[in-house]
Amino acid sequence: MTIPPSPLALRPPGGARQLPGPLADAVLGAALAAHRDGTLPELLRRRPRTTRWVVRRLLQPVLDCGGDALRGAQGEVLALQWLLAWAVAQLRPDGQPGFADIGREAWLERTSWRPMLAVMCHHGFAPVQAFPDRFRARADESPADHLCGLWSVGPSTYYRYLDKGRRQLAELLLAPTCERLLSLRDAMQRRAWALLGLEEPAARREWHHTLARRALVEPAPAAALWHLLQAGDAAGFLQALQRFRVELGHDLFVDALIERLNALPLATRQRAELCLAQAALARIRGQDERERQAYEQAQRIAAAAGDRLMQGVVCGELGKFFEPRDGERAFACYQDSAEFLRRAGVADGPARDGPHEGLRAYVVTLVRLGWLHVLRNDPCSKAVLESAEALRSALDDETLAQLEQAWGEYCRRAGELRTALEHKHRALNLYERLGDTQAIVKTWCNLALLYGDTKDYPRAIEYSERVLTLAERSPVEPETVASTHLNLGSTYFWQERWDEAIEQYAAGLARAEAARLEVLVGRAHYNLAEAYYKRFQAEGRADDESRGDTHAALGQIVWAREGDAGAVAATRGLKAEILGPREGSHVDRLLPGEWAAHRGEMVEVEHERARLAMPLAPEEHVRAHLAIARAYLAIAAQEREAALALVERHGLAGGFVAELDALRATFDRTLTREQRLAACWREQAAALLDDERRAALLDRLIDAGFVGKSGYAELCGVSLATASKHLGLLTQLGLLRQTGKGPSTRYLLADPGAPSAG
Repeated sequence: MTIPPSPLALRPPGGARQLPGPLADAVLGAALAAHRDGTLPELLRRRPRTTRWVVRRLLQPVLDCGGDALRGAQGEVLALQWLLAWAVAQLRPDGQPGFADIGREAWLERTSWRPMLAVMCHHGFAPVQAFPDRFRARADESPADHLCGLWSVGPSTYYRYLDKGRRQLAELLLAPTCERLLSLRDAMQRRAWALLGLEEPAARREWHHTLARRALVEPAPAAALWHLLQAGDAAGFLQALQRFRVELGHDLFVDALIERLNALPLATRQRAELCLAQAALARIRGQDERERQAYEQAQRIAAAAGDRLMQGVVCGELGKFFEPRDGERAFACYQDSAEFLRRAGVADGPARDGPHEGLRAYVVTLVRLGWLHVLRNDPCSKAVLESAEALRSALDDETLAQLEQAWGEYCRRAGELRTALEHKHRALNLYERLGDTQAIVKTWCNLALLYGDTKDYPRAIEYSERVLTLAERSPVEPETVASTHLNLGSTYFWQERWDEAIEQYAAGLARAEAARLEVLVGRAHYNLAEAYYKRFQAEGRADDESRGDTHAALGQIVWAREGDAGAVAATRGLKAEILGPREGSHVDRLLPGEWAAHRGEMVEVEHERARLAMPLAPEEHVRAHLAIARAYLAIAAQEREAALALVERHGLAGGFVAELDALRATFDRTLTREQRLAACWREQAAALLDDERRAALLDRLIDAGFVGKSGYAELCGVSLATASKHLGLLTQLGLLRQTGKGPSTRYLLADPGAPSAG
């Protein structure tokens, strides 16, 4: 499990890094001069390093659109000519494309046009238009002299206009907006179609599909998205967007392409898939709220269409969103996903004509459910994973790899470390075959943890460093980076390298807190407390004990917020135990069934059993027995409520009447007096008192033994007249007994089922 760091800065539109200003300005000036002199090919050949580095980044959108039309050196020169001409035309104040239809007033009177006209004419994009009535130019007149004559200005003023135009041009090319980039690509696409003679829509679509396939292989994700969009292939666009979500996640231009896709007449399911793709981009960008909103929008679309298959897919994605944030909610989402997919008819394996569209989603949900059971050390994870294993023959490599990952973690926690390594390496081989960089990196992270368990520390460190090194050079999902810090810290911990362990744990905690992923925040606090206590034990540093106390306290707060009573208890007892080698009580080992399902209650039972074994006073033994009884009653109540929730959810009440009645009879025989009173009052007085007032009244009656009219009015927030009426009704129902008369009237508790005193 891992935690993403704070949001990363988005790259400029187009995905390229911002170019160094002075260098780019110099290269742009040289390119304009070469265009004027007709020496662009020589420019590209003469400066193969600096110039081509800058030019290729400026040209990338043009080359993406041109495809075969702009291959090779000649194509690159043509692309640069197209780019410069487009950029200069973008300086037109009227926003029209090209250099035609510039009116007399713009040429002669409007000073706002002069920077653009100076650049256009000075660098040879279009000639100066003749206005003999204003200025008669010689045949060999330079553009600068001609424009000075038309505008009646000196050379210094003219060159100020020219410099201003160049600055505007540099800003436009070096820091383009998404709107400018779309305009550029549209213009370049039209030029490419014209150059290749692609007049028919069908021919254009085929050509774009060919270029998209090539871009997906290279890979060039932005180019692939552009060509798929031009081909009108929404399904291919969405698939590519999901596949390259990490590479594209920090490119603002992708949002503009998504907006264009969203404007097309998409099918309902495709609109939901587009929301999922936007959620994936938000996840890469660390935009938690936007990610959640995108999932919820997809959920609304699928629900409105009654598309159970898509509802199942969306619930599965929501489960992944909540996994590092709220384990219980993630578990519920995966259960909903499995139920929707089962209703969609994908749970019985592939159809005769091949695997069903949602089968992969169903198996992925089973794998994630099994994974969560594994993380709880719940042995029932094996049954869930075996259900997924039964569908292995119908799975693609990506889903198989996920299944191998889950089996690897199950075997690790079961103590079968060699088998776990085999599963993890099979998953790694599958991901390498698929070329899925992010999954490969996650598997490295898992292998680092597993090699630490086998005490092969050099390999554990090697795999961790692979992840962290790659994360410095290219995008890696934040959760993976944070988990690697925690796993590397564990490796150092087992080598008793306390300083390095604490450093890595702290790095993992910082990333976890920045991303507000509570589960890993809790794990990091636990690990830091453990490391500080061990260093205190080994070296006696005075402040380590207090630091350990701080992290243990913070960890308990996190686990309590998450509702994990077992983790709270484990963290609370950490200092007393001063954890040594974990063999025998490993935090990542499968638990007995009841421990996995009711860990908090079983921790309490074990604690009280230990007290019973001690020579304590009889009163303490009584309290221990009562505490054990309460824990088992809580377990029974939880199981009953889980059954009732399923009965209500699936409309099964008619089939379980006898079983529920028998269970109720068992409960009635074992209920305490307070519980019987609460059940009786809830059944008979629900219409008269809400839950809060009813509970408060019962507490008063049990503690004091009676209540008067004024006390009832104060407690329940009613008038004296209403209190008198209520008390009379409760007496008639047999819940109270009236004693005394007048001011001395009191109302006592009646035993459940006792006859009325009335």
